[in-house]
Amino acid sequence: MLRSSKISRKWLMLIYGGIGILFILATANVILNRIIQHQVSEKLHHLSPELKVNFSSIKSNLLTSSLSLNNLTIDYIPDSNKLQHQHSFHFVTVELNGVNFLLMLFRRTLSINNVKLSNGEVNLDRFLMNKKDTAQKHLFAQAPFKSISVNHFELTPIHIWEHTDQDNKLLLKGKIGIDDININDVKKTFTTDNFHFGAIKCSLSEINYAIPNAYHTLMIKQLTIDSPRGILEINSFKLIPQYNKSDFFRKTDNQPLYIESNIANISIQKPDIRKLFDKKLEAEKVIFNNPAFNIYTETMEAKALSRSFLFIDLKQILLAVRTDLFRMHHASIAYEETTGAQLKLDGNTEMDKVRINITDSLFSNNDIHFKTLTCALSDIHAVIPGTYQNIQINKLDIDHKGTLQATSLKISPQYDKLGMGQKAGHQIDVVDATISGVTITKLDIIKCFQQKIIAEQIWINGSNINIFRDRRLPRISQYKPLPVAFLKTIPIHIRVHHFKVTESTLLYEEFPKDGLQTGLLKIEKLQLSLSPLISHPGPSDPDHMDLNMEGSIMGSGTIKASVYLPFNPGKDYSVSGAIDNLDLTSLNSSAENLGKFHIESGLLNNLSFQFSLNDEKASGKVEGEYHNLVVDKLKGQQKKIAKFPSFMLKNVIIPKNKDKSMPVDRRTGIIDYKFDHTRFISFYLLRSLLSGIEASFTFGFLLPK
Repeated sequence: MLRSSKISRKWLMLIYGGIGILFILATANVILNRIIQHQVSEKLHHLSPELKVNFSSIKSNLLTSSLSLNNLTIDYIPDSNKLQHQHSFHFVTVELNGVNFLLMLFRRTLSINNVKLSNGEVNLDRFLMNKKDTAQKHLFAQAPFKSISVNHFELTPIHIWEHTDQDNKLLLKGKIGIDDININDVKKTFTTDNFHFGAIKCSLSEINYAIPNAYHTLMIKQLTIDSPRGILEINSFKLIPQYNKSDFFRKTDNQPLYIESNIANISIQKPDIRKLFDKKLEAEKVIFNNPAFNIYTETMEAKALSRSFLFIDLKQILLAVRTDLFRMHHASIAYEETTGAQLKLDGNTEMDKVRINITDSLFSNNDIHFKTLTCALSDIHAVIPGTYQNIQINKLDIDHKGTLQATSLKISPQYDKLGMGQKAGHQIDVVDATISGVTITKLDIIKCFQQKIIAEQIWINGSNINIFRDRRLPRISQYKPLPVAFLKTIPIHIRVHHFKVTESTLLYEEFPKDGLQTGLLKIEKLQLSLSPLISHPGPSDPDHMDLNMEGSIMGSGTIKASVYLPFNPGKDYSVSGAIDNLDLTSLNSSAENLGKFHIESGLLNNLSFQFSLNDEKASGKVEGEYHNLVVDKLKGQQKKIAKFPSFMLKNVIIPKNKDKSMPVDRRTGIIDYKFDHTRFISFYLLRSLLSGIEASFTFGFLLPK
């Protein structure tokens, strides 16, 4: 009995001791938890003078290393004199598990295994967002810890609202989860060197964000990020202007761009989410499905666009884009300027190895790089400002070798040929043309973004070109340089080894200043070759371009001509060629209605010409041979024969025959024609040739003008 009593007493002591230890531990846990709760509460309440932090309760458990807050509210008030402008954050519960309290209290390191913020409501003030304040820098400058480490962060569900003086608007809602978050120094900028994280998953919806100072609203139905699967998906992307097109520029202080966009789906595969913190978008693929863009601008000049894009400094958001593949599938683009310029098209585009650098000036020499570009476009419609002309292309394809092929190209006037001149108020060339195909080989697509056309060959095939001019309208006397000088004035740098036109028909129609009918001149089976075609020659380039052409005048005879076009402005152009076997009666349409003379008969066996020209005049000679030429002078609107002038033409001025039996000097005319700088080069060439023909006759100055 005594031994049993002693054993019981020992066990009793162990029990009492254990209870005492447990009591001490429990008391210590309560005390330490109180200390932790007090310290956390103090740190939160004194985090920053610009932050007001409140919560209904705080709980901590040292044994489970957990901390929770209920009804946490954080108000950001940057200006105490403007209390109505503040950001507010409210979470029903905030749970932190696996907290290393010792590191937090003594090492200024916040290390947490799991953070969960539940039932969040965020209210953002529009006034503060437009100010682009530096809240992050101010707040983290007084942070109670230097670094942060979180194994898993979860925010679900979250509703973010925009607050204005008038109402509240939902910006987005959804949930976010991020793993392995590490911030080395909270006072430094969040770059990839300072901010690291692992997997991220989020699902956001009903995004509705008015871009500050841009007068456009961004709307997204669903945004999903799943970095373990390498997916970033955006469904139903919309960019909507806040005013209609007619009022937009007036109400937005000359905002440069009106953009209305609707993209069914944007798929970004294997994006490097961490690079976004360095303002870089890097991904394996970027795919736009069924995008539609409607763009309206006051001007298309690069200097206007470089000042801003939607009034956003892009470099503050994005510095570069890198992707192995960029594709637009079933795209529809409409571009319009206040000048009247328009461009509309549909189709698919794909680029490989895309590298885009965001600079102050959009599309500068180093902005865009890619390895290959392919596209299949259709229903292309363009309007050239100031010309009242439309351009339509049925189909345009570019392959990976840089071969561009356009089919069924049509240039048409916006009004009838007489109405075009009336609309312009002066003489213009009204063009109505159909081109069966255009092929460009070895086109450097990248250079096109730099306003340079560099290619091996441009081939225009199967053209039917009609040009009309109404001479009854006033003519604008504007300086027109010679072709090489003109090419040097255009901003686009053109460098093509060979340019050619084949199997084409050119019809020129003119309404005379005094007359009731138009005159026609047609060249059929026109073929033209220019090599090289260079607009801004360099020291290593050839010293000239060679132009060769041939065709049939009014379906009769042939004309061949060669033109030497020197790059050196001090050298003369050189023109040579011949017209053979031309039935001169085929010219009566233009002769009767424009020149007021009628050709009864005549065959031009040969007319060879050779002359040079410069900015001052054309000099050279023509040598002709013809048979049975009979010409009558016409008078009046009824085109009756003027007897005496006709008698002089037949018997004094124009011999009936000039063949090889006649001395060469009597069949030769000297070209000496002064250049009128207000006329086109075509007029200069024709008048130079006619001046030589006129000089070949004894009384040629009496010929009909």
